[in-house]
Amino acid sequence: MKKKWLVATYKINEVRRLESNLSNQKFDYYLPKLTIKKINTASKVEVLFPGYIFVNTSLENYSALKYTMGIKNIIKFGDNIPCLSSDEIEAMQMAEETSKINPVASKIKIGQDIVIAKGSLAGSIVKVCSLPSKERVGILLDFLGSVRRVTISEKDLIF
Repeated sequence: MKKKWLVATYKINEVRRLESNLSNQKFDYYLPKLTIKKINTASKVEVLFPGYIFVNTSLENYSALKYTMGIKNIIKFGDNIPCLSSDEIEAMQMAEETSKINPVASKIKIGQDIVIAKGSLAGSIVKVCSLPSKERVGILLDFLGSVRRVTISEKDLIF
């Protein structure tokens, strides 16, 4: 009855329910979270792998885990159930503890050259000129011979 770290999926908006149900059934689980320092906002704790949780259990408890309220699925490839080692889980826990002391910083900085990923200007190289909000970025765009300052969603950029 050797325990292994299994990977399960869950409904993202039901984390508290899932954690409560796993605790009630005495499952040992780990939901990795990182502290992130975003631009123009305070540090914030975010789930590292949204929708995925690691559960330390033996394969005899597979059915109990599979039918736990809040679990959508247990990752499985045919008859093969992939497992993580305790060392891999410990490495994630160390990264989580480190991020509490030294939060992970945003990748975007003023003056940085970045590439537009989506839309009609995809592939264009632009320069970051401001960071007006947490999800928007001010850029300088060279368009039809003139330089324009526009804001664009952070999701539409490659940095």
